[in-house]
Amino acid sequence: MDNDQPVDVNVTPKGLIYLPEPAKGTKFASECPAESLFYDTEKVSDENLNYKFLLPALEKIKGQDFDFVLGFDHDLKRTIIGYPNPEQRFLVFNAHQQAALFAQAFLADAGFPGLDEDKTKLVVKSVILSQQIDKIITKNNGAYKESHAGYEDLKERIMGMDEGILEYLAFDEKNHVIMDLDKDVNVEKQFDLIHSLVKKLKGQEKSLYDFHVDIQIRYKLYGEKTFNISSEGENKKIFDRFRTKPPSDAMHEELVSISDYKKQVFFNKLTGRKSEPELRQMDMVQLEYSSGLKISVELTDGGEKLFLHLSDYTDCYNKESYATARKNIHDRLLKVVVSLGKMVIDVN
Repeated sequence: MDNDQPVDVNVTPKGLIYLPEPAKGTKFASECPAESLFYDTEKVSDENLNYKFLLPALEKIKGQDFDFVLGFDHDLKRTIIGYPNPEQRFLVFNAHQQAALFAQAFLADAGFPGLDEDKTKLVVKSVILSQQIDKIITKNNGAYKESHAGYEDLKERIMGMDEGILEYLAFDEKNHVIMDLDKDVNVEKQFDLIHSLVKKLKGQEKSLYDFHVDIQIRYKLYGEKTFNISSEGENKKIFDRFRTKPPSDAMHEELVSISDYKKQVFFNKLTGRKSEPELRQMDMVQLEYSSGLKISVELTDGGEKLFLHLSDYTDCYNKESYATARKNIHDRLLKVVVSLGKMVIDVN
């Protein structure tokens, strides 16, 4: 009979929160149920929130059975999540994957109103983030706004939200995540969301990795890559070529729309309709194709830098096919950038 007894599963999440030393005195840091590690902002650069940034935290928990690490930049405005893969090796989500995870957890947490009910939760996403986020918001009947990247741009969109919105979540491809404009409360809300999610997953004998893969199966697997395509003295010429002669036929792709934020014109090629984008003017152009490919080109730093952002998707039918599907979409994006290099980027 003993063998028939239910087995108790420990669903208490084991997490580490990685914070800058100035956050030591905050109420949240002292009351947080997770272990804390504080880093010296003079010694740890937060220019890029990536695996290297989180490495001291990952070294601290090495060999221990942790479920997640939640890290924040010097200003508590940007976030990075570390998670164990099936081999118990810790990895980090990129900004696109992290945004999808936050959106799904935020909207589907306690169920979402039906189509005929008022929407009380708002998601604000930067336009460069993949359309997987759009699918998550639509599927969960969420309120939705687009924004340019950056804390101030996201904040401006939050400030203009409708009166009926009770909760919001805003993020971009630079790892900004905003759930509250009070920085300490923002950290607390993000921690609570991830902690609650992991607790729920552990009750189902799942992990953050499983949750991530489930998102790829449900909303299609999206791949994103960013390339610095700066070329001294040629950046403006390359940027304008994407704007005025967007690649299409030579790539065997059907161009559907052009969002030219420099000229402040949105053009739907299928309908011939032109309109003005909601967002402010900036040196960026976005090209969307019928296949799902999205190309975003950004001219920054007074023309000194030029960035190419690619996003596309493929089908992922089950957990077993995830690794292959991920490799396929990344290989496709590399082929796209090679094609663009021949057609557009090499201005000479």
